[in-house]
Amino acid sequence: MENYLSNEKTIFAFNIWDINSAKAVIDVAADVNKNIILQTSSSIFQSMPKRQMRDFVSSYSVDKKIKVWLHLDHCKKEELIKEAIKFGWDSVMIDVSDKELSENIRITNEITAYAHDQKVLVEAEVGRVKGVEDDVDGRDGAVASMQDITRFLEETNIDMIAVAFGNAHGIYHGTPKLCYDLVEYTVGQTDIPFVVHGGSGLRDEILKKLMKIHNVKKINISTDVKLAYRKGIMQAYYDGKMEEDGFQAVIVEQYIHNAIKEMVESKLALLK
Repeated sequence: MENYLSNEKTIFAFNIWDINSAKAVIDVAADVNKNIILQTSSSIFQSMPKRQMRDFVSSYSVDKKIKVWLHLDHCKKEELIKEAIKFGWDSVMIDVSDKELSENIRITNEITAYAHDQKVLVEAEVGRVKGVEDDVDGRDGAVASMQDITRFLEETNIDMIAVAFGNAHGIYHGTPKLCYDLVEYTVGQTDIPFVVHGGSGLRDEILKKLMKIHNVKKINISTDVKLAYRKGIMQAYYDGKMEEDGFQAVIVEQYIHNAIKEMVESKLALLK
């Protein structure tokens, strides 16, 4: 089974919540000819029309002549993972990093065996990435240990590895203290792609530094997409487009689209 990241350098994974947000991200990626990953959180996945989302991403990416993969992010429930596989998601993340390492390994192996039988890739996490976002609550997050990373890699057969190295979900308050040595250590132990969680809010120079590390293949962007959505709405409000008289939803949607476009462009520009 081929890993879709094998022939990619670093690729950005953007969280989306509906077809409009997916379209906005794909449009920008197509403009600069970059392949991307679209991610759905567990809660968003449960509420969206799954078959229609899969069909849209497949057909629209073909029209735009880029590759776009669908990924289920941070999921703790086996039934949701199986549902995502059923509806054609390309990869899934089983995240039971809040449990003891041995239990994390056991559950991860069960999910991996099922997913691989369906030709679907699996991401998993060692250590607890800090921060709160969607279905993830890591306020008690802890940086992973080298020993745990080694054992996890030796005793699982995952396709992508995420490690808590000082990164965080949500908004960073101050400059994060990132343990780059843990990233270097992890990629030195395995040839599977390394995933950076909490990419939103990291300064460009930090993202560039991470991209230079061999096998850092996937960088997740979630909060920045949602903040771009908010920025579009607020700009429409400041420009008087939210007044009741003459209100046009399509105009507000264009503001949102443009705000998401600007943010995605700034991220994808780092790949040049």
